[in-house]
Amino acid sequence: MFHLSIVTAEKTIYDGDIEMLVAPAIDGEVGILTNHHPLVTKLGPGGMKITKADKTEEYLFISGGYLEVNNNKATILADALENADQVEKEQAKAARERAQSMIKTAKDDLMRENLEKELQVQMLRERFADVAEAKRRK
Repeated sequence: MFHLSIVTAEKTIYDGDIEMLVAPAIDGEVGILTNHHPLVTKLGPGGMKITKADKTEEYLFISGGYLEVNNNKATILADALENADQVEKEQAKAARERAQSMIKTAKDDLMRENLEKELQVQMLRERFADVAEAKRRK
């Protein structure tokens, strides 16, 4: 086991020992187990899975951030984080549609680029909501 801390600018989201972490690094998913080599990586938007000591799993959606792993301690500095039960498909769909609409009227390249990133996040949230809903049905 190793220790995981997940924090946002507002609060600590998780602080405890876990068996495994799967997180969306910028270049693809990264899996962390006990005795993982030191690592610092940027996280992109996507689903994250925590396997706790009692073998239960927790699913979260992260909009981005950073992950540091060293000496059986992992720390995630998250931009924003939602529990799988909090991500609602209709809300994500509405946010995606707003971003798509706003891209058409973007005043400059920077605004368009930011809206395209927001669109990507909302598309991933929408997909994550589908997966979370399917898991709840099982």
